[in-house]
Amino acid sequence: MGQQPNALTPDHSPQHRLGYVIRELREARGLSMRELATKTFVSHSKVQRWENGERPPKDLGEVELIDQALGTGGFLIELWQEIGRGTSQLSHVSDASSYVSDTSPDLVTALSQAAASDGEGIFVPRRLDDGTVVLVALNRRALLRAGAGIGTAAVAGFPMTVSAAAVSEDPFGFAESATSNWSGLRLSRPDPEFGVDWHALLPGGRSMLGSQFGLQVHPARVQNGRVVVSVPDQRRAEEFLTRPHRGLLVGAVDTGAATKFYALDSRAARAKLSKKGGIYEITAPTAYELDDLTYGILWAVSNYDDALQADDQALSETRSDLRAYERLSASAVSREAAPGLNTVAHMWLGSDFCARHILRALPDLPALPAFWTREQRGEEASAWLIFDHKLPYLRETTRTLGGTSTRAFCIPEEVVSSSPRHERILLFLAVALMESLGIHAQFTTDPAYEAVEGFVVAPNQEAVIANWVRGQGMWHVDVTARSSIVREFTIAARDVDADSITAAPTPAGRLRGLAQYLDLPWSWLIERCGQLAQHGSSGLIQSRSRLVSAAGIDAACAYVGSLPIYR
Repeated sequence: MGQQPNALTPDHSPQHRLGYVIRELREARGLSMRELATKTFVSHSKVQRWENGERPPKDLGEVELIDQALGTGGFLIELWQEIGRGTSQLSHVSDASSYVSDTSPDLVTALSQAAASDGEGIFVPRRLDDGTVVLVALNRRALLRAGAGIGTAAVAGFPMTVSAAAVSEDPFGFAESATSNWSGLRLSRPDPEFGVDWHALLPGGRSMLGSQFGLQVHPARVQNGRVVVSVPDQRRAEEFLTRPHRGLLVGAVDTGAATKFYALDSRAARAKLSKKGGIYEITAPTAYELDDLTYGILWAVSNYDDALQADDQALSETRSDLRAYERLSASAVSREAAPGLNTVAHMWLGSDFCARHILRALPDLPALPAFWTREQRGEEASAWLIFDHKLPYLRETTRTLGGTSTRAFCIPEEVVSSSPRHERILLFLAVALMESLGIHAQFTTDPAYEAVEGFVVAPNQEAVIANWVRGQGMWHVDVTARSSIVREFTIAARDVDADSITAAPTPAGRLRGLAQYLDLPWSWLIERCGQLAQHGSSGLIQSRSRLVSAAGIDAACAYVGSLPIYR
């Protein structure tokens, strides 16, 4: 039997020390062992072995995943490396000020006093990715948490007050603006900064795993309809822009009344760096202003892109292994068929398989079918905009049917009210993409239809089941003429067709009804989508995975931007 967590002695060995700190940081983050296991793509029992000191992470890749999941900025990697050396170079609390030298004197004093009260521990102050300084007491169960630049230290969960020192670290007000606009977004100042002004941690979702990138923020101005970003330190900017990881260059334009922020993908910005009048500058379109539209695109693309790129080789191998199911007219495949893949990779596999299943069955249906889809939120619906196979699939179904078709959605009011605005915009864009291809979208708000699987039905004759959204496995597909199933699908499709809340004779009318239901300003959508369509989204964010494409986003924005405002 391995050592139990409550028997850990952190001063016994670096291995015990690492297990102790992983457990303390996991609990401080409010994560269960199973939640940490999900974030690091391992089993629950492996997390237990990490934490009880029985078996540390096996390699650098594994400990990097833990470090990322717990947001410790490399600290856990340092502890893990001590295991190989068999020594500990952790500082005692007398050295705490060297770790937190940029925090307020009150904070350093509070940390030192708290440590001294224990009498005999090794204390490790460390700045987390969200800007928090954590003091880990290695010989007792305690985490003393306090924020950077705090005048009154927060110890063991007591309230914190922020001093003017924190404001000086955000000279353009970017962090304050971004985190107040988008709940779940976390920004932290790296220490040392190494050319990065901010680390951004984008939240995940029900299946998304979260993403991260570095940012540099510079002063900017609007000139001749373009944003001109001034880069005072060329070398620092070039070092940032040439790194392979995802990055955003942000220009801050002071309009007098407020500061507006404009973003450019680091790879796109690299090609635009130029010298004018002795000053280095980068230009960006005003269409890349950071608002709910562009943040939603950044959020969805980076989440999907990072997760798919991380599993690229394993995903390709798994897809090849599962091709045998294509010979079957019906199959239901558990996620256990691909246990090493992350949840986004499972989504992509299910979506891709269902699309190909429908395209194989579609020509044999005896009548013009009606489609039913289960996407309800922007996270799910953005797959239509981003997965590489989605736009070709929509085009091929339209070509095969030789004209228009209908696609029904069930989106209850509770789902709308609980969805942030950027997710509602993504849902709207996904539907707009369908309407642009002659697919008439219909909507019901009745929660009774939420359990209906995704289907394509030739009314009263035959049905194709193709479900990967919110299912138990990666997918469930079938082709059936069973009367009870066909009747259920036929009734559902006809009910929504008769009472769609967005019913209108034109695509613009239906989309305007959807915008109203989603509480999105119609004229703003047309204006902003039109602006973004002129420049494309690739300068805002560039994908790394071959399974991600911006074509759907750009096509949807171009279509919305062409719609009439007043009709």
